[in-house]
Amino acid sequence: MSKIETVLGPISPDKLGITLLHEHIFLYNQPILYGDPEELAKDPFWNEPISLENLGDIRCGKLNRDNLVLDDEVTVTEEIKDYIKLGGKSIVENTNLGLGPDPVKLKSVAEKIDGNIIATTGFYKQSQHPPWVKNKTIDELSEFMLKEIYEGIGETNIKAGSIGECACTEPVPYHPQEEKILRAACRTQKQSNVGFTFHPSIYDSKTGKSVKVGEKYIDLIEQEGANKEKFYLSHADLSLPDLKYHRKLLDRGITLSYDSFGSEIRMEDTAFMGGLEMPSDMKRIEAIAILCNEGYEKQLVMSHDVGSKMRWRRKGGMGYCFVLAHVIKALKMRGVTQRQIDTMLIETPKRILTF
Repeated sequence: MSKIETVLGPISPDKLGITLLHEHIFLYNQPILYGDPEELAKDPFWNEPISLENLGDIRCGKLNRDNLVLDDEVTVTEEIKDYIKLGGKSIVENTNLGLGPDPVKLKSVAEKIDGNIIATTGFYKQSQHPPWVKNKTIDELSEFMLKEIYEGIGETNIKAGSIGECACTEPVPYHPQEEKILRAACRTQKQSNVGFTFHPSIYDSKTGKSVKVGEKYIDLIEQEGANKEKFYLSHADLSLPDLKYHRKLLDRGITLSYDSFGSEIRMEDTAFMGGLEMPSDMKRIEAIAILCNEGYEKQLVMSHDVGSKMRWRRKGGMGYCFVLAHVIKALKMRGVTQRQIDTMLIETPKRILTF
């Protein structure tokens, strides 16, 4: 039987409903992404608790440890309930090894909501791989992922339902250790038929420019014989406004994830995207409307990539609600139909997650 695996067990695909394919619910190791801890400790903002007094500075790019750790089960449960009140039903949690997965707490949250949480297996950026990864072969890493899909994550019996955010950095398009992970993810997908996603290289520190290397990942997927229809490229919207590039990727048969809605960062923070400009939500909306008008809606999905406390509604952000509360209306004003919206939010996630 076809199924979708949630942290509470398998469900029928028709129970999935509106789905956000790229979110974080618990996130523990995010500060490691942002440089030398000793240097960070010198910044007065780094060790302050996030508050109304410093929230404006944090939104402008000041790094803050408290902001970058998601560990409050009570708050995140309420944040997800807000999403469900707007009609949302399911969330894919992309926190994998390197970012600090917590399947037990995910299950606890899922038991308190009228919705579904799908956990993921996989590995984040090379700098955050567990030390043992270096000595593992591609097939051994695939066996690890298959175990998390078929038996359970870590020492739990809570199963992963997708392969989430296998991340790439430098050298572009991936570090050799990251290439191992991508190939292992492809082999895992081929054997299990689960959905999978990669976090692409976004920035080249040597040139100071953004990079557009999605076709390199598609080449790798094709080499490994994985199913492109089960793949979505995360953070595709960070390469806007280049729709010519996006069309090239879509025409090769993959899905693009516009998953940074609600994150219009003021780029004082040079640790993220090298200080390059974050596309605005309006640019994301306009791009999706154009691509829907051209018939690409079956290959587009939307999400928020909530990865910091300042993104929560209870800290002045939009949480997991921005797409449903605001983006849908704006898309309809630009001619996107309800059928196309349902395709992006329900039917395409269902296709990707069912195995």
